[in-house]
Amino acid sequence: MDIRAAVVRECNQLSIETVELSPPQPGEVLVRIAAAGVCHSDLHTLRCELRARPPLVLGHEGAGIVEAIGDGVTSVRPGDRVLINWLPACEQCPTCLEGHSNLCERLSETTFKGLLPDGTTRLTAQDGTPLKHLLSAATMAERVVVSEAGVIPIGEDVPFEVAAIIGCAVMTGVGAVINTAQVTPGSSAAIIGCGGVGLSILLGCRLAGCYPIIAVDVQESKLELARQLGATETVNAATVDPVSALRELTRKGPEYVFDSVGASTTISQALQAAAPYGTVTVTGMGDVLKPTPIPTDALIFSNKRLLGSFVGSSRPRVDLPKLIELYLGGRLPLDQLISQRYPLDELPNAFADMEGGSVARGVVIFDH
Repeated sequence: MDIRAAVVRECNQLSIETVELSPPQPGEVLVRIAAAGVCHSDLHTLRCELRARPPLVLGHEGAGIVEAIGDGVTSVRPGDRVLINWLPACEQCPTCLEGHSNLCERLSETTFKGLLPDGTTRLTAQDGTPLKHLLSAATMAERVVVSEAGVIPIGEDVPFEVAAIIGCAVMTGVGAVINTAQVTPGSSAAIIGCGGVGLSILLGCRLAGCYPIIAVDVQESKLELARQLGATETVNAATVDPVSALRELTRKGPEYVFDSVGASTTISQALQAAAPYGTVTVTGMGDVLKPTPIPTDALIFSNKRLLGSFVGSSRPRVDLPKLIELYLGGRLPLDQLISQRYPLDELPNAFADMEGGSVARGVVIFDH
């Protein structure tokens, strides 16, 4: 079938095109997308800063309605509402069996290269060029074909736009607090970078009972969003030294520091600012392709911990339903994260707003 999709033919070349989507094969599901989250990972991919290379269709956060299923699919049926899980783990490799399905050994050869779990694609441009599925998802399109492991059922009471952002930003942010850092209630916490993931970390810190919760950014608009979502203190790193400010706001520095930027500068700042015996958790991928020097004096002499957190150390098929329940129970006010909605044709504006700091999370809405 023909669908409209956000296509990257070459680095930094984005176009909205009509492409062909093949029917689902055995073990696969066709989903009509209702909402797709706008994430920095999509922008990094557009700029060829991550592993998947063009030509491909963007998008990995998404939610919609099942329209068809392939042979052997049993967990969903046509008409079901689902969110897209862009980490379709095999659940059979040693890493999955040890409880680390976010690090499934199959992902590096398929999902991270823009392929479906079977190593193929269902997308073709009108000129016959095969198109990859970003992160086995390609949700910035009217419809997607994903593996059965790539869908999680949701109820009628979960808005599609909320379900979309749960699948990446929220799972990454809240998971970093609960799963990776394993924050102790009552601890002080700081978040460096207040984009979609950073603000999700902030909500995770609220959920975990942290106090104070200090938000750090270089844009005042993002700090205002952090205050609206519950930050007790904010630090503008463009006007003051964040390390000194974080130490002044806490007794010896925050016990937990989360870096959602992942740049060499912010990782160093996080390590220097954290309290002795404190924990630094890095979720951002700002300098993921560059060597990053680590201030070992700050790490070693003060018994600090430096942790990496990929997608919140989550087990998506376990943690995503839990996050939905926390949202429905009023413990995660995720509606407040969504500050702008766009039609697919305005995706360039969505990226610009995200970089400019005027939105917490933008969502592409599909009007079928």
